[in-house]
Amino acid sequence: MKRIMIGFIAAVSIVFSGCGDKQEKKEPSDTAGQEISSETEGADVAAGENLQEELDENVGADENGVDGNSVLSTEDGSVKISVSRPEGFEEVEYSSEQQVVFQRMGADGTSSTQINLRLMTEDENAVFTTAKQEVEYLLSANTDEQGATVGEVQALAEGERQWSFFSYSLAGEEGYRLWTSLSNGCILSCAVENIGSGLEPLTPESLVSMLSSICQI
Repeated sequence: MKRIMIGFIAAVSIVFSGCGDKQEKKEPSDTAGQEISSETEGADVAAGENLQEELDENVGADENGVDGNSVLSTEDGSVKISVSRPEGFEEVEYSSEQQVVFQRMGADGTSSTQINLRLMTEDENAVFTTAKQEVEYLLSANTDEQGATVGEVQALAEGERQWSFFSYSLAGEEGYRLWTSLSNGCILSCAVENIGSGLEPLTPESLVSMLSSICQI
C-alpha cells in the first residue's frame, strides 16, 4: 500500500508538472523551477522506495535469526517459538524454521554433539512412535555394530514441566530422544547425538536444563 501511494503521489506530481508547463509559457523561469521541483520529488520517491526495501530486508533477517536467536515453527507454520543458540554451539547450514539444529565439535575434529529441535502438532504417542522409528532405522543402518541398545521411556521433571525420554547407544555413539508438551498445544521434540569421546556428553538432566533456558516455552 505504501508503494502504491508513493506511485500515486508521483503520478499526481507529473500531472501538475504538465499543467504548469501549459500555464507558464508566458513565464519560462517558473517552468524551470517546477521542473527542478519535479526532479527533486522523483529523487525523494526513489530514496523512499530504497529505504523501504532495506527495512523489509532487515525485518526478514530478524525473523530468520539474529544474535544467536532462531525461529522454530510447526510444519504448517501455524505456531512459532523463539530458540536461543546454546553456549558453545553453532547453528548448522541445513538448520531451518521447521528443524533447528545446533552442533559443537571437539578439539579432535571428529567428536561432536548435535541437538535437533522440532515443534510438532501430533500427540505424545505419535511423537514417541516417530522417535522410535527414527532410532530403529539408525540402528538398522549400522547392522555391523554389536551391542546396540535402546532404553525404556523414562520421565524427568524440570521445575513444573514434565519431560519424557529414552536413550540408545551403539559403538562410538549415544543419543537421546526427548519431548514435552507446551501450553500452545504443541510438543517440543529433541533429538541429541553424542559422537566420539572428545567431548563431555550431554546427559538427559543437563539437556533438559539447557532446553528450558534456550527455548521460549
